[in-house]
Amino acid sequence: MKVKHLRWLVLAAVFLVVAICLVLNTSIGTLSSLGWQAVATICPLGALESMLAAKSVFPRTLIILAGMVVFSLVLGKVFCAWLCPAQPVTRFFDRLFARLRTGGLPAKAGDEPACDSASDGDSNSVDACADEIAVQANDQRRTAKVAAPCTTCAEKRFQLDSRHLVLAGSLLSAAIFGFPVFCLICPIGLIFGTIIVVWQFIGFDDVSLSLLIYPLVLIVELVVLRKWCARFCPLGALLSLLSLPSRILRPQVDSQKCLRARGRDCQVCVEVCPEGLDPHYAQGMHDCSKCANCLSDCPSKAISIPLLKK
Repeated sequence: MKVKHLRWLVLAAVFLVVAICLVLNTSIGTLSSLGWQAVATICPLGALESMLAAKSVFPRTLIILAGMVVFSLVLGKVFCAWLCPAQPVTRFFDRLFARLRTGGLPAKAGDEPACDSASDGDSNSVDACADEIAVQANDQRRTAKVAAPCTTCAEKRFQLDSRHLVLAGSLLSAAIFGFPVFCLICPIGLIFGTIIVVWQFIGFDDVSLSLLIYPLVLIVELVVLRKWCARFCPLGALLSLLSLPSRILRPQVDSQKCLRARGRDCQVCVEVCPEGLDPHYAQGMHDCSKCANCLSDCPSKAISIPLLKK
């Protein structure tokens, strides 16, 4: 199983478990605060907002928050790719709009071009064939444009961007208004909130404005804005700051295999990265969410991630 397929499986399993528990009215919470009684994880952004809003320090919250900080220091932004339910929604619409732009479906994985030169068994011919197939696969992906091209990656990528401005605004608004303002529009909370109000409507005929407002706000954030994760998400911004020292599970490029070393302008790794990162450059890689798209989709299999397999 490819890592990216395992990632989707983990994400789907966690989402379904939480959703089912919400419907059955158990007390494990949501991804914003998940756990059992005194043992729980907590959203680090929500925790900071709550303490700023109350202008108080809660020891229990600090302990849980410290654990989340340590987790981010070690593994970086894995939450964004492996657990956050907002990413599949944005990914789905990215693919949908990409297909609408190209006027058709992207090439399927089984449609790789054939190469006659490898039939003679010569090793040089086989290598040339592999190179040709990789180049053509790269061209197909660039035409399909599954993800948007990178605009802030590589050596031009700054550590602070629009997400960090939203983060500062979220914390400031909590301190001014006395309650965690961003939590009202957080996509993660709204996704699970939508599940609750839909279930109440189906099972108990309970109709409220939330049945309309929650999905509407989600559509604005994840469909209209579209680049929510890369441009607006304050939680992602906070996790990127906490991940600055982390060096674990960062993608590594084998320059001998990479098509760029052969004079090809290959940008597949950049195009399939939700964060718009280029693994050839160290700067900005603290934003890597370990989604392994670059690992799985590299046409020449030049990218690896320590401890993970293709």
